Amino acid sequence: MKSFLINLKNRMWFVPSLYSLLSFVLAILTITVDYYWAASMEEYLPDFMMTRVDLAQVVLSAIAGSLLTMTTFTFSTVMVVLTTYSSQFSPRALKHFINDKTTVRGLGIFMGGFIYCITALLFMRNSLQQEFVTAAFFGVAYAIGCLAFFAYFIHHVATSIQISSLIGRLERDTLKVLDFYKKLQKENVVQEEKMIPRLYRYKKEVSSKESGFLQFVDFNGLLEHSAEKDVLIDLKIRVGKFIRKGQTLYTIYSNSEKNEDLTEYLSLGSERMGKYDLEFSIQRISEIAVRAVSPSINDPNTARDCIRYLGVLLGDTAELNDGQLTMTDKEGKPRVTIPFFIFERMLYKSFYQIVHYAKQDISVILALLDAMIIIQKEMPDSRQETIYSFHRYILQNIEKENLQEWDSKFLNEKIDDLQARIQ
Repeated sequence: MKSFLINLKNRMWFVPSLYSLLSFVLAILTITVDYYWAASMEEYLPDFMMTRVDLAQVVLSAIAGSLLTMTTFTFSTVMVVLTTYSSQFSPRALKHFINDKTTVRGLGIFMGGFIYCITALLFMRNSLQQEFVTAAFFGVAYAIGCLAFFAYFIHHVATSIQISSLIGRLERDTLKVLDFYKKLQKENVVQEEKMIPRLYRYKKEVSSKESGFLQFVDFNGLLEHSAEKDVLIDLKIRVGKFIRKGQTLYTIYSNSEKNEDLTEYLSLGSERMGKYDLEFSIQRISEIAVRAVSPSINDPNTARDCIRYLGVLLGDTAELNDGQLTMTDKEGKPRVTIPFFIFERMLYKSFYQIVHYAKQDISVILALLDAMIIIQKEMPDSRQETIYSFHRYILQNIEKENLQEWDSKFLNEKIDDLQARIQ
């Protein structure tokens, strides 16, 4: 159920549909009040809240047309921004803007206003018993609110389309994912090797019924379920990995034959989700840097900013251990094992494309070495050699014969800084 709700919230149509439904309910309530209670309440309401039926029809018609135009303009603006994100930044950043709260709320508010006006007009006739109604007042109040939100939406779009703003939001989203896994690791145990107790007599491998990415795992739900059923669940892939149909998804260890269905705790889909996928969250920033150093864009300043953010994020992963995450119940018995992260893999996946495409741009190479220094400051001693080894990988891709004297000077300064820290 939790995975279903998460997927539902990630649908762009969900929030606009919810706002539209609430506006429809508001229209029904307003019409009901006008039909049955407006006359008795007229002496208690201010005069400006009451309008004649014919005037209310004119006002609501004008508002409905205006809000429909506003909705169309908003939708067109969203399409322009999505095109810009895809061509200038990264196709993986599209979902970030689509699921943005301001974007979906804007569409929902404007659609809801149109539905309110149309619904109110449908039930408003000249034969209405009461001479005065309140529907027009609420329609005008709604329209004023829509206008104020429209101004905020334009400001939001103008801010969102700036690359610095996008990178900052992607960094904050990645830090949220990091905090989630840090908390998960703090409450459980991460070991280098998987330890399966021998007390279980039965072992059953469960294959995936479809191909796709593992988008979400309800860790707490799996733990509660395994403790209740007295089983050990060994998940074979981590969040974000692709699995083909028929491949083993998880293994159940038990003392009696079990036929457990864990689909409600796992979510497979055709695309990756940044909310729980740490590698994908970092990859989105990396792709912007790769696009920035491409000949078609040629924006090394953006690439350098992305690289420095990547250095900060990868430095923060120092608290995450390599290996297998083992979740235990209240009695300390292992109940769920999940593949955790491998730092070397994340380091390589974050930078290898940038290293390949930026080997002729000394400014980007210097930024890469700056990122190594940032990461090195946060790394424990056991991982210092990994950073130093990766910096040699960066240098091996440089065309050193094309370097000028000043290029070599600043490059050697970065190398000396890294060497000083490793010693």
